[in-house]
Amino acid sequence: MTEQMTHEVARRPRWGMATLHLLPLLVLTTACENRVVDLFEVTPDTNQVLPSDLAIPDISDIDIDLAVQQALELAISTNLSPAWDGHLTSLTDGRSGCPDVYLGVPMDLDDREDEAGSLYWSDYCETLGGLYYRGFNSWDGVITASGDAEDPAGRTVSGSRWMFGDALIGDFDGVRYRFKGEGTDSLYRVEAPGYSRWTYASMVEATVAGRDAFTGVDAAYAGGWRTDMYVYATGGDVEYLEARGNVFLLADRIQDRFDSVAMDLYMTGSVGAGADDCTLEPHGWMGLRDENAYWYDLVFLPSSEEDATGEGYDNEDYSACDGCGTLYVRGLEATEELGLVCPDFSKIWVDGIGLPAEEDFILNFHVILGDMQ
Repeated sequence: MTEQMTHEVARRPRWGMATLHLLPLLVLTTACENRVVDLFEVTPDTNQVLPSDLAIPDISDIDIDLAVQQALELAISTNLSPAWDGHLTSLTDGRSGCPDVYLGVPMDLDDREDEAGSLYWSDYCETLGGLYYRGFNSWDGVITASGDAEDPAGRTVSGSRWMFGDALIGDFDGVRYRFKGEGTDSLYRVEAPGYSRWTYASMVEATVAGRDAFTGVDAAYAGGWRTDMYVYATGGDVEYLEARGNVFLLADRIQDRFDSVAMDLYMTGSVGAGADDCTLEPHGWMGLRDENAYWYDLVFLPSSEEDATGEGYDNEDYSACDGCGTLYVRGLEATEELGLVCPDFSKIWVDGIGLPAEEDFILNFHVILGDMQ
């Protein structure tokens, strides 16, 4: 696998036509008079609340700068690793025959014949200890490595893995693992004396939940999430990040208020940045939705000429590399009360992206059967 490959990665009533022809006019007969009523005549409601009349939500109790940072951190961690790691933990705690593990793909998944060498389990069973398995999960992973990191030519590692399923694993204490959908990710790394470079790409369209899936730093969102997030990142000699998609938190909230995150942005870190690169803020936008369905959209640098609302890069307020974005409430006019938000994104580069380990890409038949008690 090359570095380029990692980047590509209520029922409705049925009305007959005759009935429709009769709808506009109905004749109502009373003891006093015959009255014709036009049902298509609409009387304006002077008390109707229009979007422009809605009050701006109060966010004075929210650290919006921190909420934005946490939203981006959530997006970065929304990759295949929680599902992959949680699945391994839950699966290897099973017993031989519960669940049944197979080599290949389920017979009813003919559209995935190219993954015939993969593994899967499919069962509806329960162990004596109360651990139950419902549904199926199919997965595969491969990694190759060559060279020596101490040699001038360096060492190259390339790995990829995927997962597809509709699985539920639990016990008396609740859900341990839930995965419905599919996901892929890939890792490419080059290491040599005085040089290091890696790229990581992940695409997940799935619901992931359960205490086995969310541990460690991910435990903050142990209630799980539903997502269609794509993440691409590089590090070592060049710091770069892309994040596009949505994340809906099933139970947890960002600052006890926001249940969803959406974004389409990219950003460059200080390492390997070019003279014209802005390292203070991303290009693009991101949004947070509160539980009352208000979306707060934060717009940063334009990501293209078409993205600059017709003003191009001549709009200094819009295109200045100042580390700040303009905050809007979606559907309402921009207001001075919301103003600018200037989050500190440097923590992204300090803490890192959280790459999977090389050995995490290997999960073969013998390992699974050997670990199952």
